[in-house]
Amino acid sequence: MYNLVYKSIAKTLSTSQINEILVKSRDFNSKHDITGCLIYHEGVFIQYLEGGSKDVLYLFERIKVDDRHYEVKLLSNGNIYSREFDTWSMAFLSEEIPNEAFEYIKLMVSSNDGEDEDMSVIPNPTTKKFWLAVKNLVIRLKHKT
Repeated sequence: MYNLVYKSIAKTLSTSQINEILVKSRDFNSKHDITGCLIYHEGVFIQYLEGGSKDVLYLFERIKVDDRHYEVKLLSNGNIYSREFDTWSMAFLSEEIPNEAFEYIKLMVSSNDGEDEDMSVIPNPTTKKFWLAVKNLVIRLKHKT
């Protein structure tokens, strides 16, 4: 089992374009046994993907050349023993498309306004990098308001 997390800047996307991304992602991911989570907030994507290394890396190559975003930066990757998002073909959390899960994530990651690099309860380095990136995004935007 393999995982990776990346961050990118979205070009201007409508709600229907985001929904189209989700429909296609969920279809592709379920056919290739890939699970994960996509965060979209204030024009930034942070995505965690997990599955077989060949499938995840193939998908990431496709993601890198997708013209709906730019500055695709790999934050972390590696082998894992078990899935973090085993029941989600692609979880999607966004403030632009309100849902309770996104509000929960905002509360969870903003419970400490500091740059808590410890997060010692998260054993997987890629998972840790994902949640730290989400936390930094939420904190940065919280301080803008």
